[in-house]
Parts: sequence; structure tokens; C-alpha cells
Amino acid sequence: MDIFNLIRAGIFLVAGLLVILFPRTLLKFQVRILKKLRIKHDVEKGLKSYPNVGVLFIIISIIFLIFSIIN
Repeated sequence: MDIFNLIRAGIFLVAGLLVILFPRTLLKFQVRILKKLRIKHDVEKGLKSYPNVGVLFIIISIIFLIFSIIN
């Protein structure tokens, strides 16, 4: 069992769950950071893409978990 891929799988799983479960909090944090950096951002477009990003992170987590079990 490869411990590094297992750790990566855990990180991506936590990130995916946070993006799916707390999209508004994450959006507020993102807007605050982008305002400090003076970068313009479309808020509505970002909120619609969060579930897709969360699912993508969970899929990556599953792939890392499989690779960790195989090696």
C-alpha cells in the first residue's frame, strides 16, 4: 500500500466534500481573497461550478485510492 497516494486521496476527498457541502462559505472566502488581490470575478458563474469541481475532486480521490491499494 502506497502511503503517499493514500494521503493524496484523503486530501482530495476532504477538499471535494468541503466544496460540495459548503459552497457559500467557500465563495465568500474566494471573493474576499480576489478583492484583496484586485481581480475581477463573476460570482454567479463560480457558484454554479462548485458542485462539478467537488465531484471532480472526489473522482480524483477514488483514483488515488485505487492506485494506493494496487501498489
